[in-house]
Amino acid sequence: AAFHSSTGTSYIPAQTQESGLAAKITTYSQRVATNPQDVNAWITLGNLYFDTHQPAKSIEAYSRALELNPDNPNVWTDMGVMHRSLGEFQKALDAFAKAIAVNPAHETARMNTGVVLLHDLGDKDGAIRAWQELLGINPQAVNANGTPIADMLREMTAAGDGGAKKLLAPVRPAG
Repeated sequence: AAFHSSTGTSYIPAQTQESGLAAKITTYSQRVATNPQDVNAWITLGNLYFDTHQPAKSIEAYSRALELNPDNPNVWTDMGVMHRSLGEFQKALDAFAKAIAVNPAHETARMNTGVVLLHDLGDKDGAIRAWQELLGINPQAVNANGTPIADMLREMTAAGDGGAKKLLAPVRPAG
């Protein structure tokens, strides 16, 4: 499934951006070493690790940011995405729940909750509930591929298990 991120960033081709991102990681690592109370530097560092597919380091940076400011739903959501990438599905759900607790209207956290429930934990009913709650907040909500959530739910409930797999099949790495 295409997975939503709150960072607003997309995956960057490694060869074109890697040296620039590595330099930024070095800069922000030095910044947090000098000023460990700089919440924005921790968030930026977490986002840089997110963008360079370093989930464990991203989680550590996000955790430090959340120790300083636990009321940032975007950081909770992105940390949840990183937990999911490590196969830590319950930790991902817990992070999304914290994002929702901070901001009950946080659409990305609600969308991602459904993705984890459906694809990683096999909880179709839980995913449907999560996405119904999302529609209660935004009836026009769409997934990362642009498919309206309302259409997904109609197909899931009409087509049985096959509809969910067709609409939100997890993306597998090539090779």
